[in-house]
Amino acid sequence: MSKRFRQWVDEYQDQAWNLARYLLKDASEAEDVCQEAFVKLWHHQDSIDPEKIKPWLMKVTRNGCLDRIRRRKPTEELNEQTTDAPGTSESLGPLDETQRQELRGWLQHCIAGLAEPYRSLVVLRDIHQHSYDEVAGVLELSLPQVKTYLHRARKQLREQLAEVRP
Repeated sequence: MSKRFRQWVDEYQDQAWNLARYLLKDASEAEDVCQEAFVKLWHHQDSIDPEKIKPWLMKVTRNGCLDRIRRRKPTEELNEQTTDAPGTSESLGPLDETQRQELRGWLQHCIAGLAEPYRSLVVLRDIHQHSYDEVAGVLELSLPQVKTYLHRARKQLREQLAEVRP
């Protein structure tokens, strides 16, 4: 394995897995998608601009996730498992923690209900904190499109959350 490829794996494997895990809601499927994405990276590493490896890999990972989601049966329920950040639940009272978990569940439900590319925009920019330029590269959108679509996605989320939380 080339040293350059190993460096890319070390640098981007967690980001790719987190993206896949969030979109698919299934750890084993996320691992499979990431493995497929890195195999594609291995095969195409010589034809990809090294400066654009991260956006290329995130795009391939996202597309792999979308392919798997499309193949699911429409009635198949998404796994709604969530993980708490370390130490956050200790500082909150039981009522606060319950409310936070309820809000997180509604937010995840609303994000999952967004159409593409809105869902991917929210996941990449707001959850995974990628820069606007990185998001534009991953989704193959212009910067103004990213900002416009992200504004629309956030507006949809606010409207949906306002319906469930007065």
